[in-house]
Amino acid sequence: MHIPDARNRELARRYFQPFIPRFQNCRAVVEIASGQGHFLEMLKEAGIPATGIELDQELCGIARGKGLPVTQGDFFELLGKSAPGSYDGAMASHIVEHFPPVRVEELFTLLRQALKPGSPLVVVTPNIAYIRSAVGDFWRDPTHVRPYPIQALSKLFARTGWEVVASGEHVKRGPSLLRAIKYGLRNLIFGRFWVNDDIFVVAKRTG
Repeated sequence: MHIPDARNRELARRYFQPFIPRFQNCRAVVEIASGQGHFLEMLKEAGIPATGIELDQELCGIARGKGLPVTQGDFFELLGKSAPGSYDGAMASHIVEHFPPVRVEELFTLLRQALKPGSPLVVVTPNIAYIRSAVGDFWRDPTHVRPYPIQALSKLFARTGWEVVASGEHVKRGPSLLRAIKYGLRNLIFGRFWVNDDIFVVAKRTG
């Protein structure tokens, strides 16, 4: 998740904070497409050992400049070389939408092999039910292949040996009473199209 300036850095910290407790008992978390390392920083501050995998050289350099352990490379390739049970938790934020279902299924399979039984995996992705995403925001990124609603992710998890334990909507913006009122009125009149920006799914690696 690429967030360039200081204000957006704080936004990123607020964005990721709700997921930190999911990894509270972990000792070897891997973040897929770790970007500048915002989530890794927060895990480090929480005393949770973690490493990142990032393809982009510039983002890798930024994260490493913060003293964060990030490996540059293709995460499909690197996960495929990982020993079974190398990790006990994984985060994949804003990455699955860049791949077709067959590749997402491959990612979940590789993560299942690399993680210990019972390990959590958190996936965050844009919410296509949000009208702004559906009519434009999602498709402005030419690297987006397709959206993944919760139901689609749940099916891919089930096919690759994961059990979904939690899911829901997630928001990247701060709370706003005015926005809540406006969205509530619009949803009442037109249908539920004004919702949170993103969705998340938390899955557990089955035995």
